[in-house]
Amino acid sequence: MSIQSRPVELQRFLWDPKQLPEGAGDLSAPFVLRGASEQEADEALSIIQASYNLDPEWSGCASHIKDTVLPGVMKTLAKEPTCLFVQHGNRIIAASVYDCEPEDGGVHLVSGPCVLSEYRSRGIGGALLGATLGALRSRGLTEVAGQTKPKGPSAKYLFTKFGGKAAANPAPAATEEADAA
Repeated sequence: MSIQSRPVELQRFLWDPKQLPEGAGDLSAPFVLRGASEQEADEALSIIQASYNLDPEWSGCASHIKDTVLPGVMKTLAKEPTCLFVQHGNRIIAASVYDCEPEDGGVHLVSGPCVLSEYRSRGIGGALLGATLGALRSRGLTEVAGQTKPKGPSAKYLFTKFGGKAAANPAPAATEEADAA
């Protein structure tokens, strides 16, 4: 049985990657930031899906995640392996998929920084966002776009951390259904 939930409202954010502070993507041991290989697309998808599914900010957005976020990740990774991972020992604990040339004025931060719930509040998401913005800057981008829910912690704290500015209008809303628990 499913119940109707409110539409997902997304706020678009813009960054000037030239304005990134020094060390924006730095992580300290025992965490390692690295690029993902083409063979690790399934791992990236798994981390991103788990991160969204266990994030209270995205509760009730299963349709949006399944119909928009995950297909966007797969499509981007099929074009080019543009994904960063954070690793703790042998375990991948965070991922960020980005698109250097999104279609139709889309977003560059396809997944946003996705950190497994047990590793949150350690600066990993901020370091991953900084590294992703740095990777896009190194590709010559002068403006980077991303989106998130407008009232959640990502919008209030994380996306503004490196100079992200909320665009004037939120992105179009999509109707969602959430599975009843």
